[in-house]
Amino acid sequence: MKTLSRKLKEIIDNQILNGSFSTDQSLLNGRMGLSLFFFHCSRLLHNRFYEDFAGELLEDICLHLPFDLAVDFADGFCGIGWAVEYMRRQGFVEGDTDEILKEIDGKVMERDLRRTADTSFEHGLEGIVSYVRARLDSPRRESNELPFDTDYLEDLKNACQRTGVDWQSEDYIPEKVWKRVVDWWRQEAAIAEVYNWKRGIPLLETYQNT
Repeated sequence: MKTLSRKLKEIIDNQILNGSFSTDQSLLNGRMGLSLFFFHCSRLLHNRFYEDFAGELLEDICLHLPFDLAVDFADGFCGIGWAVEYMRRQGFVEGDTDEILKEIDGKVMERDLRRTADTSFEHGLEGIVSYVRARLDSPRRESNELPFDTDYLEDLKNACQRTGVDWQSEDYIPEKVWKRVVDWWRQEAAIAEVYNWKRGIPLLETYQNT
């Protein structure tokens, strides 16, 4: 049986004690990322406690989600909503994401895309596309029940055409977006030289491949 590296064990123990105290609910920098870390810990290490911890974090995030957040992927609604779709796709959670994410979908549609110039993944159009694609591709009972209205989708397509973002590209399927998220965490952790959950998820991948 493989043993955890000392550094990964330190990260897990530290985040159990301190991670839930953050007030940042976001995916790339906050508690949603931490919840994903522990869901992956649970699956890889076969530890039910980590799954329970991740689930409690997720429930608390959903109950206390501030609705004055930005729409972006890094710090706002798109990243949080995308993570819920990813968790369902991975079998970490169950439920009707159309119901769970209904309010987030509404907030995302409030973002006016007609003059947007930022195409970045973290704060701009690529992050929005990542979320919209995850929602449109989500399995649902009725294929004609879409989470976004036709006017919003038309504005999104026009914005992508104007800025050169190929919103139908394979780059925006959940598996590719997940790799992009992990790479972002790896770079951030290396720059800051910190050993929190941002460093922990790449370490989990290393552990899995050894």
